[in-house]
Amino acid sequence: MGSAQFHWIGRGRLALGVILSLFCLVPCSPALAAPAEIGGLTVTLPDAATGWRKAGKGNLFMLQKDFPETEDDKRGNALIQITKPLPAARSSLQAGMKTFVATLPDMAKEDILVKHYGVTVNGYDIRVEERCCVHQKNVSISQIVVGIAGDKQQAYLQLVLLNVNGDRNRSAEADFATLVRSVKLDPSDKDFDLVPTREDGGLDGVFTHLDTGLRPNVFGGMDFYSDSTIITFDPKGLFSTELPKGGRSITEHCKETPTDCGLYKITGGGFFSSAGSIEMRSVTTAYGTIEIETKTFSKKGEDLVIADADHRAVPPFDEGTTLDGEWVSTFASSGMTATSSGSVASSHTLRLRRNGTFERTGWSGASMTNEIGGSQSGVTTSSNRPGAGGRYKLSGYRLDLTDVSGKTETMSIFEPDKGSDGLLVINGNNYLKSDGK
Repeated sequence: MGSAQFHWIGRGRLALGVILSLFCLVPCSPALAAPAEIGGLTVTLPDAATGWRKAGKGNLFMLQKDFPETEDDKRGNALIQITKPLPAARSSLQAGMKTFVATLPDMAKEDILVKHYGVTVNGYDIRVEERCCVHQKNVSISQIVVGIAGDKQQAYLQLVLLNVNGDRNRSAEADFATLVRSVKLDPSDKDFDLVPTREDGGLDGVFTHLDTGLRPNVFGGMDFYSDSTIITFDPKGLFSTELPKGGRSITEHCKETPTDCGLYKITGGGFFSSAGSIEMRSVTTAYGTIEIETKTFSKKGEDLVIADADHRAVPPFDEGTTLDGEWVSTFASSGMTATSSGSVASSHTLRLRRNGTFERTGWSGASMTNEIGGSQSGVTTSSNRPGAGGRYKLSGYRLDLTDVSGKTETMSIFEPDKGSDGLLVINGNNYLKSDGK
């Protein structure tokens, strides 16, 4: 793909200059309707209430959103740019991304902070690249570029953020990701959704795997972790790496949180033969990138072996089950560098009684020190969680805690060790049973 196809975007520093001028000068036209057709490309635009409006003229479709100056934030601006579909072979997507990014040469010089590859629900190749940060005229500029390619045409989209940080950044990125998921290169393309095919499915239940190791923490040290990871399989072909919370079905959960989910297909094995493979099509980003992995698969009694790792079947709690004991979830992290050190810790206790009542307590604390120019400063803080109690109910993989005021909190729960309540995993956190000492 030659750069000539991008001449209408702008050359050299002119492109950033145009963006900065939009940031400073361009008044925006009235809010757009949600659907839009851009030279044969169909997208669903952000809702008018979110503040996005059409800006600029030319071959690039542009949206602009202004963020006013506050006590905590400078005046900011976000721009979404969308190209019309360009004729090009699927194999040229990576080269096309490079050419599109180069239209903002100062951004092209920056290293890619995050990149994703995959396919869309419509089978197109998709690439996502994030870069930060260029500073011009006291404006901090970051960029997210997305390229989507079919066999005969491609489209490019980018989000440019100017002095946009924190919650504003996350809000703009969420709107952009939703727009990207809606892209249709062809009128026959379907909306983003995880819809199993006839070949998908075949498993049913919740399975757990013990994952342990070391990982770096924010203080420069290393923490040991021991997580009971799970996979929930729906017989029709959906899977989730989180238990649906609040009593939702896996279908409802995957619509709301697709990055927890994916589709699966078993070939050459399953429940009726000893070994085979499982194809797992996981949604890896909010942009709708789907990564496909094929892993070895077999069944061992009620349990599964996936990629040579044991995944044990987790039975649901019978409705009305009660437990008796005290379970504690603790967390601690610490580390040090040449000039600083820090640590955080927390503990949460849940007491469940046979009569269906519960009590909760907890505390957390943090300590940090810094040494600059021979002087040392530090801070230590701690807090206790007020005690709470009420009644609880267990059913399936759901724990309902109803306090004395009648307010109910619903959490996910399972026992990773068969026949033992020594460990409960509640909302993804490990709670070890206390021996009472």
